[in-house]
Amino acid sequence: MAARHSRVAHEVDDVVQDVLLAAVAEGKDLGDPRFAAWAAGAVRLRSRFLARTAARRIRRERVYAASPQPSKQLPAVRLPTDFVDRLPPSRRVVALLVNLGMDRREIAYLLGLSDVALRQRIAGLRKALAAEGLRPLPVLERDAEAPRGLIRRALKAALPPRTLRQFAVRDPDGITILVASGHVSEAGGN
Repeated sequence: MAARHSRVAHEVDDVVQDVLLAAVAEGKDLGDPRFAAWAAGAVRLRSRFLARTAARRIRRERVYAASPQPSKQLPAVRLPTDFVDRLPPSRRVVALLVNLGMDRREIAYLLGLSDVALRQRIAGLRKALAAEGLRPLPVLERDAEAPRGLIRRALKAALPPRTLRQFAVRDPDGITILVASGHVSEAGGN
């Protein structure tokens, strides 16, 4: 019966063993006349389960083989590092935060900048990009926001309003990193 229901010949013994182990675990009496009917149903269900599992595994392996490997995939850098290194410090910080995937509101929050100050830094960054012959990034536009996921929204909701500067990013491996500034002077500087 197991050979008839199993799609793979080498799984027949495993199916029989799994069903017998389940019978012992449930305390089934092998001499009971109803055991044969129970075992037939259990063999049929276990064989179907193994076939579904194999199909899912094959599908997962195909998707995995078709996708780029995380170890080979470099993190997406939006602005070239040699360009960022030549920027003045105030614009360099903004450019690095853009490369981390932050949007305008997050950058303003993190740096403690007003909207006007952030716009000035972004305008300077755009001018530097134009001077280098590079295209401006969409994230630098007025109402642009970085992609939002459930984790990102939850982290942003957990940030306190303007008391302590905090932000969270995810590294290329998907590990969340929370960064907080510790000292703000009375004059408002770092």
